[in-house]
Amino acid sequence: MKSRRRLVAIIGGIAGGSLLAFCCGLVFTLVVIMPAREPGALWPPATLEPTIEASPSPGIGPIPRSTPEEPSPTPTYAVIVSTPTQPGTSPTPMPLVSATASTPMQSATAAPSPTPTSDGFPFYYVEGSRVEELQCAHPYLQGWVRDASGAPLDGLVVRWQYWNNIEYATSGDPNYLWQSGEFKFTYYAEDPGLETEFVLQIVDVTEDRLPLSQPLLIHFSGCHEMGQITNIVFKQR
Repeated sequence: MKSRRRLVAIIGGIAGGSLLAFCCGLVFTLVVIMPAREPGALWPPATLEPTIEASPSPGIGPIPRSTPEEPSPTPTYAVIVSTPTQPGTSPTPMPLVSATASTPMQSATAAPSPTPTSDGFPFYYVEGSRVEELQCAHPYLQGWVRDASGAPLDGLVVRWQYWNNIEYATSGDPNYLWQSGEFKFTYYAEDPGLETEFVLQIVDVTEDRLPLSQPLLIHFSGCHEMGQITNIVFKQR
């Protein structure tokens, strides 16, 4: 009899413990686990596939997916040019210059060849035309007067100043059998090796001898270096 009571007590204790454990588990589930999940959430979460909804307007199909706009074949660049400014002044903005990558660069333009500067005289000396050579036995000067095309001109008066002397010669003078457009000066000095300044100039035929060209200044260093000076060219503009 005592053994049966003891067995009943053991079974009752086991059943009571299982019921208590079940109740504790149910309370833990309701209090801790269930609030952590969002209402209505699926477990495990399902993967949703994107769908295209039909347009609500009748007769219009599904809205197509937008495609990215193709880039322009020739990108445009903006070139900003700035200029230095003086201290204390505000910089002046420069306009934007747009250029495309396919635009070729302009080729450089060759500079025009220099021309004789007009100084108001109808004749000028052609730089680098004269030739200087040693000549002490028979020192002289020789040159030409030409028009704009290079043809010889006769009847032009050339004035020469040297060692405080002045002489005149006429281009193409037939009295000396000179060639057309040619002029010459022959000189003899007490000391042809003495340095001085030669000045040659085209002047008019009047008594006033008005200048028709800029004066040509030649530093004469002596006959042992330049006693013979030839091919002095004066040209008409």
